[in-house]
Amino acid sequence: MSRTVKAHKLRVVDALAFAAHLSSDERARAARFRFQADIDRFTAGRGATRELLGRALGRDPARLRFREGPHGKPFLIDAGELRFNVSHSGAWVLVALKEGAEVGVDVELARADFDVLELGGTVFTEAELESLRALSGAARRSGFFRLWTRKEAALKAWGTGFSLDPRTVQAGIDEEPTRVVVAPGTGYPPALVQDLFVDESHAGAHAHCDGAHC
Repeated sequence: MSRTVKAHKLRVVDALAFAAHLSSDERARAARFRFQADIDRFTAGRGATRELLGRALGRDPARLRFREGPHGKPFLIDAGELRFNVSHSGAWVLVALKEGAEVGVDVELARADFDVLELGGTVFTEAELESLRALSGAARRSGFFRLWTRKEAALKAWGTGFSLDPRTVQAGIDEEPTRVVVAPGTGYPPALVQDLFVDESHAGAHAHCDGAHC
């Protein structure tokens, strides 16, 4: 595999074909979800991840073994230089693979049932909020999810998730599809982020490391 990110987009309904790959622990975890839609998304995400990693490594997907980092990011035991990350929302599962450096991916269903600026105040910088305030209607909502997915993808690439205050991360609201995301003063290196088109109802992005980044 090259050092570029391999971002795989699968519909949940199709990825469920890989459910047989899940371990007994994963099946038990899936069963604890209350709603069938959540069970299906979890199952599809784990199954698709195992299938794609198995293909990349030439190994049996059902026999792959995982552990979690200090902030819950899963990693594959005995994977060499191969890194991965997975996200699922609504009808989609995204899985990103990269050789030799960490990677993060995020997909979000672009819901309309919340106040963009109110929620944005808990996760965006003041400069990002000012950029959002300058927009309205569909453009503001689109900008919110562009910021959110960029920021979460970078946090997942760094392995921190939201244990790192997202308001310290500068992701930018512009529509340039590739940009550098930074978290000044945190010690985390810049991450390269690529926006991903999923469909008209979802936003996505992957963050990765290249050269001097990460």
